[in-house]
Amino acid sequence: MKANYQAWNIDIDQFDELKSETEKFRFLIKFAVLAPSSHNSQPWKFQITENGIVLLPDFTRALPYSDNNHRQLFISLGAALENLLVAADYYGFSSSYEFLYENNGTPAVQVALQKTRDRLAEKDHLIFSIPKRHTNRNAYTETRPPAEILQQLKSYVTADTQVLFIENKETKDAIAEVVVNALIAAMDDKLFRKELSAYVKSNITSSPLGMPASGFGIPTPVSLLAPTMIKYINMNKLSKKKDLELLREYTPVFGVIATKEDSPRSWTEAGKLYERIALLTEKNGFAIAPMAAVIQIGEFYKKLQQIADIPQRPQVFFRLGYSTSASLPTPRLALNKVKE
Repeated sequence: MKANYQAWNIDIDQFDELKSETEKFRFLIKFAVLAPSSHNSQPWKFQITENGIVLLPDFTRALPYSDNNHRQLFISLGAALENLLVAADYYGFSSSYEFLYENNGTPAVQVALQKTRDRLAEKDHLIFSIPKRHTNRNAYTETRPPAEILQQLKSYVTADTQVLFIENKETKDAIAEVVVNALIAAMDDKLFRKELSAYVKSNITSSPLGMPASGFGIPTPVSLLAPTMIKYINMNKLSKKKDLELLREYTPVFGVIATKEDSPRSWTEAGKLYERIALLTEKNGFAIAPMAAVIQIGEFYKKLQQIADIPQRPQVFFRLGYSTSASLPTPRLALNKVKE
């Protein structure tokens, strides 16, 4: 395995060899960094404290042109938080978390951890889904996930969040048009394309950041040209027909996470909930892929609200279904690059 993919190769039993709390907390961070993030920018830092771990946004890896208000950054931070809490539970830690603000006003998440029992023996714990969870942008089959699974995914909502699954064809077709138009609008921005092109990598990349083009179904020879093509051409205009077909014919379910407020705290909670759904999706054998443009670009989210009758602010839009094509992991930074 190449060095930039080593993070996915976690020996879950290694935890038992660790002696100090610091070593154990550091081990938990190995699961947190496997969370999804916008453009795979991994915009997080971790501070180990006497009683736990603090998750901080790393604005040096922010995306000023595709995420100018840092919504996607905090959604990514929330996904990392969920992985951390899942791992802590498996290894016998009771946990709680609270939002705090540094002296400069930057939101952060403080996680308190206390060892209260031995690690769990159950083999179907969500921790086992963390190293397997990957974004799957491929076509999905017509088979819908079972209604009882979708109902289970809805059960993790809170008073401030809403999870909606959309299966009606007429509604899905209308939403697909909005999603594709949002993608085209995003790629019309030259600065957006330039930023994205820096994160789309060849399939043989050694970079610890970004998205190998294989994740978009691009073969290796073409992947060498993909960053340049994205930088200078609005590829989504060219692929509009194919993108509409993917959403209308090869995506049985759309999912939306919406929140009552629209703030870093609510974005973090939305990301945390998305990762819980993604882990349960992996555990139950189906695929998931978020699509941020309809949430982040302009006011396309208002059209999504109107079509799907969503009173709260949409924060995450995703595809859900079964795929016959495997998805691949994305590179990861070494742990010493994200731990302070």
